[in-house]
Amino acid sequence: MSILPLPNHDASPGQPSASPLSSHDASCSLPSVADPGTLSARQRFLKQLAAGAHLLEAGCGAGEDLLFFRQQGLMVTAFDASLAQAKLASRRSGQPVRVCRLEQMHSALPFDAIWASGSLPCLAEEELAPALMHLAGLLKPRAPLYCSFPYDESEHSCAVVPSQDEYPLQTRLDEARLQQLIATLPFDLHQSWSSEDAVHGRWLHALLIRLPELAPTRHQYRRRRFKGPIPRNSSSS
Repeated sequence: MSILPLPNHDASPGQPSASPLSSHDASCSLPSVADPGTLSARQRFLKQLAAGAHLLEAGCGAGEDLLFFRQQGLMVTAFDASLAQAKLASRRSGQPVRVCRLEQMHSALPFDAIWASGSLPCLAEEELAPALMHLAGLLKPRAPLYCSFPYDESEHSCAVVPSQDEYPLQTRLDEARLQQLIATLPFDLHQSWSSEDAVHGRWLHALLIRLPELAPTRHQYRRRRFKGPIPRNSSSS
């Protein structure tokens, strides 16, 4: 059952641990940090950051990445929609973790970077653009956002087959569909690459850079206007 926590509720290190819940909303945090693709993504992400940067982790899961970035000397604000996962992450990292859904996350000051490893594909396809727009509002201009998706190798749909797995992935993307997704958003694609995870298959990784202006330009609107699902590019099948 999904939980709908208050936006400012925190799980602190002193609270007892609990087993993960069956639904994480926008906080799936897949694949595992042991996956070489995730390890590579961390290094590419770190190259974009200045020493002592303050980053936001969107959907921190059990806190493996949170702990890693703290060990690199970074300041990290983390949140997860699952109270159980937030408690685990807080105990692992030694810091409070906010319990909220992505759209409930707000900050008076923008962040130097955002790490969203495996959290965005837990959203439905039509929720991706609004979610990225919300994250853009939390990010400094020209700052990086890392995200990852199960790779879309199908011919007809980017939706993930429904599953009772504790990580309810809903959306797959490939490079062309990622470009279509961000075409009207205040992001440029800095890098994209794919990796193979032994458990969860092929994943698409992307480093996006937030544009100086939050409002999409007229040129971006000409590149793509859409409502509803991301249109499929026949060349990407």
